[in-house]
Amino acid sequence: MPSELPAIHVVSLPGLPERRHFMQDQLDKLGIVHYKFFDAIHGKAQPDHYLFQKYDAVERARIKGKGNALKLSQLGCFASHYLLWEKCVQSGQPIIILEDDAILMPNFMNFYEASPQMLRKHGLIWMHASTKPKHKQGWPLERIGAFTLKKLVHGHSGTAGYLISPDCARAMMGYCSQWIYAVDDTMARFFHHKIEAIGLDPVCVVHNDDFESTINEQAARLERTVCDRARREYANLKDAIKRTIHNILFYVKYKPARNFQKPIIGPLKG
Repeated sequence: MPSELPAIHVVSLPGLPERRHFMQDQLDKLGIVHYKFFDAIHGKAQPDHYLFQKYDAVERARIKGKGNALKLSQLGCFASHYLLWEKCVQSGQPIIILEDDAILMPNFMNFYEASPQMLRKHGLIWMHASTKPKHKQGWPLERIGAFTLKKLVHGHSGTAGYLISPDCARAMMGYCSQWIYAVDDTMARFFHHKIEAIGLDPVCVVHNDDFESTINEQAARLERTVCDRARREYANLKDAIKRTIHNILFYVKYKPARNFQKPIIGPLKG
């Protein structure tokens, strides 16, 4: 395998051998040797992890309302990805991050081998479909190998698999000095951190629904007050306006539909 291909890091909680065997079997069958298992941060078992100090519960309550705090499992998921971004920056090499419930599609190797070419223009590429239907909408940018790369207009959700460059990882770490949202929601805020959400068509990774989530459990939600609902709606409205303005400026500058097949350069690199 060419040395310029990115190393693969599989996020997995220790003590779950069946999930590691599942990922190892897939990667070994593809002949991939540049992969490692990363011991995910177990939020419940490590509630005092030093990275959790970045979580601003007060600001989250102000934006999302009370009773909607991030759970320790969500903080553990955030910390796991943050530490892998740190590894990416320290190594100076791009990496692929997979969670241990990712199913690698038959076209995974096509993506893997084309990834160096994609990284010349894009610093963050989502390898799986968003878990939210509206987030699947996107504008085609260019064709690389067997894939159409598209700018996702609503962002992305889920973290089953993505490719990230050192520059992009550094920028994401800088943006994440304060944790307010779950890691995937944070990464989806391209209109704030200016790292475009780039997706694939077709995708090369899908989520394995047979595995119960162990890292990113959904936070329990209590009944919101009228004031809490108003705060949430106001925050959502502000985000929608900023997202729309960002997308309009992107479209005016790059005219994706008209320039499809042409290289897209500039802020997409992250």
